[in-house]
Amino acid sequence: MQTLIGAAALISTIFGLVQGTKRGIPLFFRIVTYGFACYAMGTLYDILRTALVSSGALPALALKQLSAADPGAVMPLVTGQAGFSIGLIGYAGAFFFLFSSYVGALDTLADGREPKLRPYRLGALAAPVLIVLEGALLLPGARDAMAPMALALIPVAGTSYFAAKHLVLPDIEMGIIRVMRPYNACVLAICILQPVVLLAAAGGIMHAAACLTTAAAVLVALPLARIGVAKWFR
Repeated sequence: MQTLIGAAALISTIFGLVQGTKRGIPLFFRIVTYGFACYAMGTLYDILRTALVSSGALPALALKQLSAADPGAVMPLVTGQAGFSIGLIGYAGAFFFLFSSYVGALDTLADGREPKLRPYRLGALAAPVLIVLEGALLLPGARDAMAPMALALIPVAGTSYFAAKHLVLPDIEMGIIRVMRPYNACVLAICILQPVVLLAAAGGIMHAAACLTTAAAVLVALPLARIGVAKWFR
């Protein structure tokens, strides 16, 4: 199922890179594209890692290190047996880019910190709280992965807050918020499902449903962002 996410992320990244070569593309869209590129690399690494480990195609030295369970060995880190996967760096980078795309000018335009917007800011906190709860429920089955998963899930939680807030905030002049709501809905869905994709047992119905939904959201997120930013200048 992760193969679907990897393919969707790769297609989305190629779309973003092609669109990024055009004149008048705002920095926001380029940052988001870099985020999806990181997501594609993280997912594709995990797909390759799983294929190599399951096929027994690892070199003899790798198999020796795995069987010895040497805490200083490199291969347990590469294969994920140490609770850490190099692919997590890709996921962390993806959500740091998405987080940074919200922070700054876009969020300042959307949220002028007026008291009347406080209920929206507080309501958006439900998204990161939900992600923390998901992690708390799913991590007991993968205790070795607790610290490494925090590397990816902390930026996921931060990104989910802004995606949720920009989804529910009332629109401002020029419709900047309204036109980005479909994109923000996709980002929020990706954030909420990410703990399930990373931590739920592969092969289960919950994991399969999360992967399918994530793949769909990843595939359409950048095209929706492109449609949204195009309307900023009309």
